[in-house]
Amino acid sequence: MRVSDDRPWQSPGGEASPPPQAPPFAPPFAPPPGAPPFAPPFAQQPGAWAPPPKPGLIPLRPLGLGDILGASFKVLRRNPRPVVGVSLLIKAIVAIITISVMGLITVYGLAHAFDSSDPTLQGLNFGSLLQSLATSLVTFVLGLVADALLQGIITLEVARGTVGEKLPLAALWRRARGRIWALVGWSAAIGAVSLLAIILLAFVVGILIATAGIAGIIIGILIGFFGAFVFIAIGAWLGTKLSLVPSALVLERAKLGAAIRRSWSLTRRFFWRTLGIELLVAVIVGTAASIVLFPVGLIIGFATLATQTSVDTATSTQNTFVTFVISTVVSAIIGAITAIVSTSATALIYIDLRIRKEGLDLDLMRFVEARESGADVPDPYLVRSGGEASAAPQDLGSPWS
Repeated sequence: MRVSDDRPWQSPGGEASPPPQAPPFAPPFAPPPGAPPFAPPFAQQPGAWAPPPKPGLIPLRPLGLGDILGASFKVLRRNPRPVVGVSLLIKAIVAIITISVMGLITVYGLAHAFDSSDPTLQGLNFGSLLQSLATSLVTFVLGLVADALLQGIITLEVARGTVGEKLPLAALWRRARGRIWALVGWSAAIGAVSLLAIILLAFVVGILIATAGIAGIIIGILIGFFGAFVFIAIGAWLGTKLSLVPSALVLERAKLGAAIRRSWSLTRRFFWRTLGIELLVAVIVGTAASIVLFPVGLIIGFATLATQTSVDTATSTQNTFVTFVISTVVSAIIGAITAIVSTSATALIYIDLRIRKEGLDLDLMRFVEARESGADVPDPYLVRSGGEASAAPQDLGSPWS
């Protein structure tokens, strides 16, 4: 007897139900013509969110703290030949000139000490004083010129790197030419005002201590502490409000008075953010420099003590000169790196504030698109007539965003 057959089961008096079938397989998504392969469907929909473009150093949007810090260090490796190379070259020239001046003064001090009847007092004191004054003056003047050169070249590198350009040193120098002396004048003005403030405070304190007895000493010390605190506070305020002057001088090619007003205007409502970022960058680079310089200083100190076999004027002066040479070379190398990071951070703050207040990111996007299409477009960093960019200001949001 046949137990089963191939017919499907059916209820009594009913009809047979069809066997179950798998659902039809949907064909894969086919991107529209011209779309990149494997693009998700939502990326092709009109009005969908897309990340801001990043043609170069930074994304073209308001920058956060991490963006500024990361890009400041990225400048070191993005285009190292014109940036790191020229920074080391400038610092090396300054170090060589300073060491040469120090060597001449050391030789003169040794000769004067050997010819003097009292080399331990007269000759050594006179030589040390002359050496300190001359070295400080030479270092100050050379530092002004070196800082101006570095500010101009590094600021231009950051600005051109933002739109994806890697310019050689010759091209950067052509763009910075004509702005260097303005930067030198600005640095000299800042240094002169700071020096006069210090001299004035020291003069007042010295007069009180020298002429007013015990009460004058106490009052002089109190005025010295209070005056130093006031000078530091005023210096931090003015330094922050005027920190963007070099960027305006170089990128907008503005005159000094216009650059001062420009920096003052851009930092309005962003004072604490600007001050906080600049202090944070200063702490980071200062700590890194101290970590490198501290063991070098210990090694130099121990080596000087180990090689000093007598305590005469000649040996002491020679050891001082050798120590000065080594410390100057190491400081020049560390200073070249820290100058790049600090100047890059200031230039990035300038670009960020213009993005937040003037919509510079839209001008930069249009510049990149026009450059890729082969069109001749003006420099996007130049300010239009009236001092405002064409784009509308963006939502500022949190000052630390």
